[in-house]
Amino acid sequence: MMMKTTNSLAALLIALTSAIADGLLQYQKLSNCVSNKHNFQMRLNPTSFQGTDLIITEFPRPSLRRVPNAPITVFDDTFQKKANEMLSIMYEAKGVGLAAPQVGLNENFFVYNPSDSKSMERIVCNPKITKYSEEVIVEEEGCLSLRSDECSGQVARSAWIETEFENELGQKVRRRLKDFEARVFQHEYDHLKGILCYDRFHPEDREAVQENINKLLGLYTEDDAQVDPDEEEYNNMCPPPLSARYMPPLEVVEDDEENSEPEGNSGGFGGGGGGFGAGGAKKKGKKKEPKKKTKVKARDGSRSDNPQFKRSGKTAYASRK
Repeated sequence: MMMKTTNSLAALLIALTSAIADGLLQYQKLSNCVSNKHNFQMRLNPTSFQGTDLIITEFPRPSLRRVPNAPITVFDDTFQKKANEMLSIMYEAKGVGLAAPQVGLNENFFVYNPSDSKSMERIVCNPKITKYSEEVIVEEEGCLSLRSDECSGQVARSAWIETEFENELGQKVRRRLKDFEARVFQHEYDHLKGILCYDRFHPEDREAVQENINKLLGLYTEDDAQVDPDEEEYNNMCPPPLSARYMPPLEVVEDDEENSEPEGNSGGFGGGGGGFGAGGAKKKGKKKEPKKKTKVKARDGSRSDNPQFKRSGKTAYASRK
């Protein structure tokens, strides 16, 4: 009996040692693959998450591009468990939203939380955006499925949207969302259409992140990679992708500045002097009218004269503190 126990413990120890060694080799392989000449590292998503077998699906896996996704028709405990697991993954990965295709599930729902309060958690099933505002807000966006903190760019989103969806109980919900919550909703909604934020980047930002996109392509060894989105979904994107990098407008500010000549004696020109003075009398300077001085300064766009280009002042998809 003692011999059997000793052998079992030895076998278990060997298995654990082998698993740890394989994990270290895999991590080293990934680290070597993602480094580049600029000496920065791509963000590595966790390879596992507590309490679930689901992991984050990374570009160019086909589940990220596959459309349409299956509608949610059963709102039972099994579905609730799945949604809760996605929320846990979202928090552990320091994200603010996660769509089912991002964990390899081609199902029509996503979860999100635009705040640090659990009361703002949302489970959104079978969503529709019924109206987009004409006003758009341009902000930086990144994505867990693109894996890199260096793989972000400017994305134009509607400042507010009107939505219809079902919650985790199957109840129909209609909500008008604005600002950061509207941005998060639109980002996750895109995932259900097979669209990544990278697809919305203007050419300059796409070129800037192309090296990281190529690294992700190189790490994927299967032969079913799907690089491009569905053509119809891409052409129907709303608002459309930026055609050029957005630059905040300049603001002209006029400051009043009073200039007057000094009063009193002047050694060369005043009284008592032997130069061009006035025989010793004090010369009083004449006060001039206030002079307007024009300054030009950059602004953040929040007061732009063009209502289509405003900035919210928040950085989308920032890591949670």
